[in-house]
Amino acid sequence: MANKERCFCGSGKASKNCHRVAFDSRAAHLLKLYDQVETTVDSYFKLNENSHQCFSGCNNCCSDFFTVSEVELEIIMDEIHTTWTEQEIINLYKKVMDNVRAFQAEHSDLDNAILTQLDYEGDLSKFKSFKGGKTRTSFPCPLVNEEDGKCSVYNKRPMVCRTHGTTHFELDEKLSSIESAVCEYIPSRLQNNVITPDASDLQTKYEETVNVTSKLGSLYIRKMPLFYGIHTLALMQRYNPTKPMVVNRHNLDMSIQESNLMQLKRAAAIK
Repeated sequence: MANKERCFCGSGKASKNCHRVAFDSRAAHLLKLYDQVETTVDSYFKLNENSHQCFSGCNNCCSDFFTVSEVELEIIMDEIHTTWTEQEIINLYKKVMDNVRAFQAEHSDLDNAILTQLDYEGDLSKFKSFKGGKTRTSFPCPLVNEEDGKCSVYNKRPMVCRTHGTTHFELDEKLSSIESAVCEYIPSRLQNNVITPDASDLQTKYEETVNVTSKLGSLYIRKMPLFYGIHTLALMQRYNPTKPMVVNRHNLDMSIQESNLMQLKRAAAIK
């Protein structure tokens, strides 16, 4: 990323002093999509009498088993290593390791699947520890601030965190009438669909952004549970809280076309 490159967001600031990503990078495209999500949600609730059911400090959904993309992890790690204190990073890494150990103990079958299977999340029901509809883990996301219950990387939070409870997605006919709870405070998914904006198009754009799609081919980039992803990138950092720059930055520094080409070549070499 060139030092004098202007930030993609239009602030006029140098990229290194603003969003810290290259103008046409995958991260820049995703951050623009984040803004679209915020605008969609804010505009909807301003124009409708419906009230927002999610509230500040509620983090019940932050213990769900949810996965995030490679680019989202890079954005979060860049935020952490650029803006947090050394002690804050040390504390985070300790919580991440505690989470990984707890998950390995409670869900050993799924832990093994995460390490060995490309699409382990395609059928969670086959894993013994997750049968019966259990999706909550016994520990919160390590990015939740223990003092106020808020997200410590709120402005850089992943797509799943931005859309859960605040939007809905159109489902096919077989699923469209099935009732379920969104969370403890939103007991009806069907009712939530009526009083929130439809984010189906935004979700489609999200998948197109985080995965490789080009004239040369397509490639699904594996998603990871958030704490596992932080653990993986932290391991690349050698758990060094003083490192000012994240080691893995191709989603931040390369254009999306360059990143696509690199990942397609890498995948071809593995085959």
